[in-house]
Amino acid sequence: MSSLIPSCIVLGSLLITLFLMIRRAPDHRPGTIVNNIIMTALCFVGGMLVSAMYTRAVGNVSANPYIIAILVAIGTFGSLAIYIKLDEKQKLNRNTTIPSSPTDRSKPN
Repeated sequence: MSSLIPSCIVLGSLLITLFLMIRRAPDHRPGTIVNNIIMTALCFVGGMLVSAMYTRAVGNVSANPYIIAILVAIGTFGSLAIYIKLDEKQKLNRNTTIPSSPTDRSKPN
């Protein structure tokens, strides 16, 4: 049973990321859900890259599976945090740059 703990950590990080992405979606249309699944997969790839750096540095034979699983989780949540921060910044810029009424759009800056 203890050999399954690293796998559960990795799977848990993936499922938590997917849950957070779907929960913060503005709507639950199929296109939005597919976009969230793709972004979850990309965040997970970021976690895998973090663990791959450790495995490459230490060597494949002497790599501890618990450390690899924790690094996957840290990398996945780090990628998720970066994505959320950039998404909020993009939404903030979108809301501040587009005028609210059509008459304001015709005025030069």
